[in-house]
Amino acid sequence: MNIQQIDVTEKVVSLKEPFITALRTVTEVEVIEVKITLDSGITGVGSAVPTYAITGESKESIIAAIEHPITDALLHTPVYSFQEMIRLVQKSCIQNYSAKAAVDMALHDAYSKSLGIDLLEFFGGGSIPLQNDMTISLSSKEEMNQQMQRHTRAGFTQMKVKLGTSGKEDIARILYLAENANENIEFRIDANQAWSPKEAITLIHVLEANQVPVQFIEQPVAADDLEGLKYVREHVHLPIMADESCRTLKDAHHIIKMGAADMLNIKLMKCGGLNEARAIADLAQTVRMPCMVGSMMESHLSVAPIAALASAHPNITMVDLDAPLWLEDEEAKSNLFYEDGVVSWRKSTEARLSI
Repeated sequence: MNIQQIDVTEKVVSLKEPFITALRTVTEVEVIEVKITLDSGITGVGSAVPTYAITGESKESIIAAIEHPITDALLHTPVYSFQEMIRLVQKSCIQNYSAKAAVDMALHDAYSKSLGIDLLEFFGGGSIPLQNDMTISLSSKEEMNQQMQRHTRAGFTQMKVKLGTSGKEDIARILYLAENANENIEFRIDANQAWSPKEAITLIHVLEANQVPVQFIEQPVAADDLEGLKYVREHVHLPIMADESCRTLKDAHHIIKMGAADMLNIKLMKCGGLNEARAIADLAQTVRMPCMVGSMMESHLSVAPIAALASAHPNITMVDLDAPLWLEDEEAKSNLFYEDGVVSWRKSTEARLSI
């Protein structure tokens, strides 16, 4: 079987409410969708989103990379050489990881369908629901508490808290949330690169002294400051997770070699696809470093594939896959099912994970 056609479309999806972090404010998402058609008529789909502040990719650059170097590399390649096709995507151009991820997903989707299975079965994952978190967008402490109470009523027990203004304000926010949280609530603190190393240490020591139930601190310092990340890790007890610092397999190797983090956050838009994501998780497993999978503000088309991988990989122990819950109408379209703080798969004999 051959790839007969690669189609690229785009759409804009509105958010139910603004998503605010230390890096950006999002009110709508530009989604670039890819459909690969095989000569058998089987189709595979994937998607990408531009995230200037993290990947440096724009809508225009993603579309250009897919329509030209990636399509040129893939068109009419036999589908039975699946791994070679994946390698061709990665070699087609430098960087452009979000564009590569969209095509990588579509290839996985098409290939698994050609085998008569879906992506969940392809990776060998089970049907056990994944414990998910819900993000508390950066705002005043009172508004953030309202978000937390709403998420608690929806069944979430793990709250990902966006911080990243001044250290004093951030301390006030998280202590206020801790005071008002149910006893079963745990926090994941995400500064999105906003703190200096010393500021991060001071803030984390306050959290530790007040025994705030924090699972980890995510990306406290600038992405390119691995020495600073390591310095923070060496001076606190709470686990440190690398997110923006860990884009590719090469980045993961460097972080591990330096001892700069305790955990890694893997995202398809950063690393370039499912094969690369699995390789990062495999590498981290060799040194017993647990991984979380997450996403940008993405549609279900790109969240579902990473959820399938997470269900199967023993070293992916946490997920941060709430993005479809922020987007208008996305949850209804997805084969992912969100309820009581977990994400699982809709029970349907005709279900295909990425459609």
